[in-house]
Amino acid sequence: MKRGYYDVFVRTCAIYPSNIAIRQYNNGYYSTYTYSELYGICEYISQNLQQLNCTKGIVGLISERNIIVPCVIAAAHKSCTTFMFLDPSQDLESIINEIKFNFIISIKTKENDPDTLLNRRPDKSIVVFNLTLHIFNFQLSSTNSHYGPEYSFIAMTSGSTGDPKHIQVPIQCIQPNLDDLTKLFDITQEDVIYFSTPLTFDPSMIEILITCINGASLLIAPEKPDILFPGNTQNAITFWQTTPSKFFQFSNADIKNKIFSPQSTLKVLALGGEPLNGIIRLKELKHAQNKTKLFMLYGVTEMSCWASVAELDLTKIISDLEVPLGNCLSETDIIVERFKETSDTGKIVLMSKTRKCVVLNKSIGTEEQSSLKFVDTGDIGEIRNGTIYYRGRRDDVIKRFGHKVNLQHIEIVIMQCPRVKTCSCVWLPKPFLLVVYFSSESLTSQELSDFLKCKLDDKQWPDKIIRVDNLPTNAHGKISRQMLAQMFEKVLPIPQSVNSLKVLLLKELKVSLNKTFTYDEIKDKDFFSLGGTSFLAISMCNKLSLTCPEFGKFILPYLLTQKSTMDQVMQIALKELHMENKTKKRLKRTRSTSESHFSASHSVKKIMESSPSSNPVDFIVAWSFDTGKCVDASPTLFQHGYKLYVTVGSHSGKIVVVDAISGLMQGLIKVKSRVEASVYCCNEAPLTAPCGIVGAHDGTIVCFKLENCIEIWRINIGFMIKSKATFCKGQFYVAAYDGNIRCIDAMTGKIILTINVAEQAISADLVLAKKEFILLGTLSGVCASTHIETKTIAWRGTLSSPVFAAPVLYDNDKYVIFAEVNGEIHCRTVEKGIKIWKYQGAKGNIFSSLFVKEIDKLRWQIIFGCHDNKVYCINIKNFQPSLNWKTQLSSPVYSTPCSLSDKLIIAASNNGILSILEAETGIVIADYQLPNETFSTPAVYGDYIFIGCRNDNLYAIKYVLNL
Repeated sequence: MKRGYYDVFVRTCAIYPSNIAIRQYNNGYYSTYTYSELYGICEYISQNLQQLNCTKGIVGLISERNIIVPCVIAAAHKSCTTFMFLDPSQDLESIINEIKFNFIISIKTKENDPDTLLNRRPDKSIVVFNLTLHIFNFQLSSTNSHYGPEYSFIAMTSGSTGDPKHIQVPIQCIQPNLDDLTKLFDITQEDVIYFSTPLTFDPSMIEILITCINGASLLIAPEKPDILFPGNTQNAITFWQTTPSKFFQFSNADIKNKIFSPQSTLKVLALGGEPLNGIIRLKELKHAQNKTKLFMLYGVTEMSCWASVAELDLTKIISDLEVPLGNCLSETDIIVERFKETSDTGKIVLMSKTRKCVVLNKSIGTEEQSSLKFVDTGDIGEIRNGTIYYRGRRDDVIKRFGHKVNLQHIEIVIMQCPRVKTCSCVWLPKPFLLVVYFSSESLTSQELSDFLKCKLDDKQWPDKIIRVDNLPTNAHGKISRQMLAQMFEKVLPIPQSVNSLKVLLLKELKVSLNKTFTYDEIKDKDFFSLGGTSFLAISMCNKLSLTCPEFGKFILPYLLTQKSTMDQVMQIALKELHMENKTKKRLKRTRSTSESHFSASHSVKKIMESSPSSNPVDFIVAWSFDTGKCVDASPTLFQHGYKLYVTVGSHSGKIVVVDAISGLMQGLIKVKSRVEASVYCCNEAPLTAPCGIVGAHDGTIVCFKLENCIEIWRINIGFMIKSKATFCKGQFYVAAYDGNIRCIDAMTGKIILTINVAEQAISADLVLAKKEFILLGTLSGVCASTHIETKTIAWRGTLSSPVFAAPVLYDNDKYVIFAEVNGEIHCRTVEKGIKIWKYQGAKGNIFSSLFVKEIDKLRWQIIFGCHDNKVYCINIKNFQPSLNWKTQLSSPVYSTPCSLSDKLIIAASNNGILSILEAETGIVIADYQLPNETFSTPAVYGDYIFIGCRNDNLYAIKYVLNL
């Protein structure tokens, strides 16, 4: 090839003149361009370059992906020997000064785009299709002697693993890749190849050239599955090369129903550029009848482009640790230089006699101009049974308080958690923090933290876990730890009071030790007797130092001595920090924390200040009760004799029973863990008095008499409980996070039987139907019915996302409705699980349970809250769901709406605003602001609303209608 890619391009145009070379999608329409058309454009651009005496050196191309890219690189090689793509958003001035271009071509898509470059006007401008090419002549000022005279292109490393380098890539370096990949991926002139990679990232040359040499089509289109895989398969893609990070940003539904569906046109998905963390997700989402072949590519820009390839058989690979580097591509060798003779791991080095690139820019102290015959990749490999596996980068292994920690190992463990989409683990050396970023459609940071603390050694526990919608990627589509480090905002030291320091210490102790307790419970114990280690002490004090530097540094040696109790450490610290004087003042204002404390306000606190006649509703706080910590659980009402009581659990571990009218506490049960489940109240035989049963985070289940809180029995099953129990025929049924339902004798607490429903957790409340079936949903998307008599699963179905909402019954328990997180609502028969109808109109995630209201015979309303800040009302008529109304509130709604009257509905937003809505129209007629957030579902009795709040209180709010 005497004139580089120009010769390749001309040869293809001669063989396949009428083949479609480029397809471009724009607003529902496709424009197509044949090879013969592009040949004409190439010659036209060449003529204009020749008129400017462009006959040597380097051509810079400032462009984004567009229809003339193949023509421009062919024309550049016809005129010069080397070209380099520049991103318009880059610091062009510094790159231009460094590379010393002979010519620069700037391709603009809009007429009003500026036509100057470094305050220079173009020497020539031409228009091709709807694109304007501005040509700048820099020959007189260019004296670049670094680059080699071969036909080549210059690529720049992304900088994700070190300082960016400019790499000159000769044709003979990348040509073996094109030959190998054409055969391996079976590329023919029939293929449609997605032009997905940014031009500045060297794998884009694979997409352009593998298309060109085979007479195939290159598709330019938005990265949306509906567009890439349309119903009309004429323009659907067959080959897609991308980074794992970009691919895993798609939703589970898009991957499952479009990309990996049985009808998908995609022959090959080639993932490369960074480690593949996500095998479990691929296995779950790829349909058994989908024929897409999966490949993992490995390589470095310094030996552009790919060094090895592995075809992935998902039936044989169980985890990310089992993804091999694969087979070497032509003219390339991979070796692992072992760290020790006895070690299976070492640094990965690439070697080639022919595939030699040149590093153009200088490194520190030396000038890298010689051709690279081998490349130290900076990666670590492990050899097992003759196969090389990627084990991260050498800079992935960091020193954390004297212990080596492998960041990639933590990422692999995180990806074992089923609901994680993508993740990245970042070490911030200055504040000494290990931070995990992850994206998920339904998983919370707390749930991931609980998962990791079961899977990882304490030296690997992250200091912070942050959930984001999508992890940011750099210009090359890779997750960049540098960008994530910049995202992290340090907590600025703030003035501390005695109380806030105690709260801060208690909070960090709970996180570090993964336990729940109060200050009174730990004040007389030392750090090690609580389960602490020297490593956890150092890690915890480091985090405390971010908020209160003196406090964190001061208490560390006292924690490590094992002689001082936590209260002694606290008092010594307060004295040293000269805060002991503030203690007395502060304690006078501190509310009593005794078990019998309650706060009742009968002074009638009106929220709306104007007269009753101008307000549709007045709200009056009848009383509030301080539980000591957040009340996320939903209160339960029960009546005994002539008295009404309300019972609820708290994150403090207290379960309280309060007189609903006066606010006076009747009794209290204490457990050692958070209580988020609602109390189930029961007064059926063989029980001799009204009883309550509830489960806690640590697996404790307690049964107690409601009238006086005398404990009947207590057991611990060892698995988290967030689900409300149910009762039938003398037995309680409790679901837990191990995916099992336990059948428990109501009188003794003895576990009679364990019914396995699913492998994943059950969070939704259990619902009893016809005194014969228990309905439930799980976090793995299973919906099921358990038959009480036989203690077996009557039927089981699979939904596409987790179920947090409790099932709801209607039409005399004939039908059950399940709401899954992705917004889909399903109706099935209770007895056999036969599908009746499905509603897909919700535009956000559903965590709220459903409220069902019968309107008349064969007509119901179903009302629920949604993460999109809306409350939805669906009509069910003749077994057909349709939207009746939806109302925008001020924040997501996780709480279940409920009825105030025949005509009014109450819904609580996460931000603590209670909204009263008209049941028929959804119009909001009144709002009431709680002091803090709420996830609790209100319980209503007469004109009283009972609800929990994150300011630690249970509220009784009286409402007065002025309608």
